[in-house]
Amino acid sequence: MLNLHLPHAVGSWLNRLTGQDEAPRAETSDTVMRWPPTPTRVLASAERHAHKCIAKALALEHPKGFLLAHVPLHKLVRVPLNQSYREWLSRTGLLTVDFALCDEHGSVCSVVLMPVADDQARQLRRRERLLRVLEATDLPLTLWEREWQGDDDGERLRGMLFPKRRGAGYFADLPQSH
Repeated sequence: MLNLHLPHAVGSWLNRLTGQDEAPRAETSDTVMRWPPTPTRVLASAERHAHKCIAKALALEHPKGFLLAHVPLHKLVRVPLNQSYREWLSRTGLLTVDFALCDEHGSVCSVVLMPVADDQARQLRRRERLLRVLEATDLPLTLWEREWQGDDDGERLRGMLFPKRRGAGYFADLPQSH
């Protein structure tokens, strides 16, 4: 039994002659060959210390909550779609918060930023844009000093991360419908 697939065989042969079928394979392997990936440390020393302190405070406030590190801003806030979402994303897509504290339902409860003291002008403008967006959300925002080593005052840190809201802005830890 001879199984001839002439159109496929001829097409494959022509692609090999013209060198067209090798280009995509070379391009994908080229990326890995040019930039060999290796695992890296995600959190610096000061960030690891902050993570431990914040995790303790979060466990007291929201025992089943989540502590996320290096979260893109577009994952934390929602904007109305009456304007171009693509334009908003191009302006804010590279902005990240250092830590996002979420309740057990995944809703953001608080945000922590760890500014770098010697930021250059471009990073300062990006940080200012990030702060403007976060302030408009009314999320509790804590600026964490990288040199701070903590004084094990969990209640003080908890008060900074989760200020008690009462009145019109008060929320309870309930699932929100989307």
